[in-house]
Amino acid sequence: MKKRHLTFFTIGSALMIAGGSYAVDESITITATIPAWALIEPSTTAARITLDGRPGAPDYNESLLTLSLSHNSAIGYNIEIKSANDGKLVGASDGTKNIPYMISYDSKAPVVLTHTPQNVGGATTSVTGIAITPFLKNVDIIISNEDANAATQQDYEDTVTFTLTGI
Repeated sequence: MKKRHLTFFTIGSALMIAGGSYAVDESITITATIPAWALIEPSTTAARITLDGRPGAPDYNESLLTLSLSHNSAIGYNIEIKSANDGKLVGASDGTKNIPYMISYDSKAPVVLTHTPQNVGGATTSVTGIAITPFLKNVDIIISNEDANAATQQDYEDTVTFTLTGI
């Protein structure tokens, strides 16, 4: 009886046997994750207004800024606003005088701000294509002339924070 010898070769991690051919298939699954993102860009980061404050002058109701919003949520978004001074412009000189104000987001009913974020709007959206085009929302400030008339001459300020959250 004749002895047979098999010759083995290794190439990389594949084993080949001389005199025969073998093929081995292996499949992999590729998973891609796109994290949520949102972008909010105000038309200004330092809005300056001038109040009349004289008796009989009309209330101040003007556009303060425009927000450019974009996000990749397939469901929608919420906008929250909060005020560092609870919805009051505080006297920069003395810190004791203040002028209350309200904010109207996207032409909706004005809200009195607090230091706690308040949901002032949002929408459900449908995503088409691979990019979401920024959309613009107006922000108005409303100050009663009575409140402005009661204030002394000085600069007043507050810091307002806008938060865009995907849902």
